[in-house]
Amino acid sequence: MSATLGLEALDRTVYQMMLDRPALGVTEIAAELAVAPDVIRACLDRLFALQLVQMSFEAPSRFTVVDPVLGVKRLLDQQHDELLRRQHQVASSHQALVRILAGSGGPAQRADGVERLPGMDAVRRRLERLTLEAQHEILTFMADTRPAAALEAACQGDTFALQRGVAIRTVALDAIRDDPATLGYTRALVAQGGQFRTVAALPTPLVVVDRSHVLVPMDPADAAKGALQLSAPGMIAPLLALFERVWGGAAPLGGDAAEDRHVPSEQERALLTLLAQGHTDESAALHLHISARTARRIMASLNERLGARSRFEAGLRAARLGWV
Repeated sequence: MSATLGLEALDRTVYQMMLDRPALGVTEIAAELAVAPDVIRACLDRLFALQLVQMSFEAPSRFTVVDPVLGVKRLLDQQHDELLRRQHQVASSHQALVRILAGSGGPAQRADGVERLPGMDAVRRRLERLTLEAQHEILTFMADTRPAAALEAACQGDTFALQRGVAIRTVALDAIRDDPATLGYTRALVAQGGQFRTVAALPTPLVVVDRSHVLVPMDPADAAKGALQLSAPGMIAPLLALFERVWGGAAPLGGDAAEDRHVPSEQERALLTLLAQGHTDESAALHLHISARTARRIMASLNERLGARSRFEAGLRAARLGWV
């Protein structure tokens, strides 16, 4: 045992003496340690508060030690409970401070449920705040891979959100399965209860928090310009519908990297089936309500994953795997 578990040096000594020689009383321990009996009684009070000693059944006026294994477990449980309590206090204080600061104004421009967040720094600060304040769920379209520093910051915020019981669902591009840093980030959060799926193409980067705040880029072609935060229900509803539609057709990211790589999404299966029936890229895209360019990009991704050099070869391999 160490001081980090709430025990002072003299407390540990007294506990060890009582463990080694149960017959010793307060007077005998005080004499051996050359301290006043009241000092030993104070030690016993602390040990009793930590549930490391208890009243003796045989001699109610005396203390007896608790089993060391059980005692250490109780100490660790108390430390864990205290740590959780402090974390909740810090989180509550942080959230209250963020709400106060949010009302103090700033460079962002607001009008009719739309707030402009110019530049990546402003976007990152707002994402951190929204993640901290999230109560129910965070939905994300991750339309590109991210630098290691951005992944580390996102992981910290997402981990804390998951610990608070916030659901996290993310749809990323299939390309993340070949990016070790991004894949490591996603797998770490999957292990904590987050859900991740991938698709060949995404319509736009998107973050939805508690179905009441949405971040979308000002210019999807240039993330550096910043983002718009939307809060009007009429703006949010269609974006929620878009997320759910893409989510339903995405391939889950599970625990096995080799297995994940070869699991087709519902959209990919549908495209393979249409092409096997003789549809062109254009007619298949029309059936799936996507562009022909997107259909060709999905097919190129499938060819790569199947190791096929032609559409015909891809069809044969997909059939053997039971994809169509």
